[in-house]
Amino acid sequence: MFVFKDIDKTSTVIEQNVVNYTHNFTTSSLGIESINIVSGAISNSYWQSLNVLYYTSGSPTYLSESQIISENLSIKQAGRKQYLNKFHGYPTSSIITIPQQYYGEKIEEESFTLTDKSYTDNDGNNPIIKDDGFGNLYSTNAHHSQSTAHASSSDNYVGNIFYKQGLAVITETGSWSGSVNYTDITSASNFTVQLNSYDRITTHEYSVTILPGEFNNSMNYTMRLPLSGTYSTVNELTESSAFLSNPYIAAQFTSSDFQPYITTINLYQNNDFDTPAIVAHLPKPIRKSDKISTTFKIRLNL
Repeated sequence: MFVFKDIDKTSTVIEQNVVNYTHNFTTSSLGIESINIVSGAISNSYWQSLNVLYYTSGSPTYLSESQIISENLSIKQAGRKQYLNKFHGYPTSSIITIPQQYYGEKIEEESFTLTDKSYTDNDGNNPIIKDDGFGNLYSTNAHHSQSTAHASSSDNYVGNIFYKQGLAVITETGSWSGSVNYTDITSASNFTVQLNSYDRITTHEYSVTILPGEFNNSMNYTMRLPLSGTYSTVNELTESSAFLSNPYIAAQFTSSDFQPYITTINLYQNNDFDTPAIVAHLPKPIRKSDKISTTFKIRLNL
């Protein structure tokens, strides 16, 4: 048939690329939630789930292909690891949930920033919490630190983040400033979250080559000769048996100078020519050449 041609499958290219996007969320963003949980209270089921999934001995902690995994699946690299001890020591926690539609495969390490707009210190600064890239959360501007070392020192960790699950858990119950405790952060539901998503996009590239002597006809109904009869709509005309059986093309489209314009390329599979598997619309109509071959590249991102 003049409108169908097999694709050279050896020309198909499949590649993977990592893509990152920066997202900014507020409490009004769809799916962004904060849940305060207390062991033994109504929210005990949340606490128990976290405890079993992430904090019980033997539960898998943050994993990274570039890091060394110890026998109990905790992470060690130059003394850095995910610290989980404060969850057991402080049975009150806050969960911040991020839907997977925002972060893809995972939240990119060292990209998470939570800012609570409900509380300020005497200088007007809001509490800010970041991740250290190893699954731990710390405050960059806390007034009370348990260590005089860097803010991200293990003694100053205030919680954990689980990158692939989109969960941030604040486990510290101490004071961020004189009047604000970590248990207050996110409780008023007026906070922002910034993060980078991490996703791998698989791209299939198909090459469709049209030779000068191919596809010299068109499926455009306006090229056909006028038909007898009266039709109230274009669809009624094009679907009529009289139109479909008309093999004649209008004279202005039969000269040697005429070449059809390509607007759409459909890809079919398993010889099913009724329903295309892929429909590619060209940005603008392309006039087919009768002198040289034309190759179209169709890229499908999965």
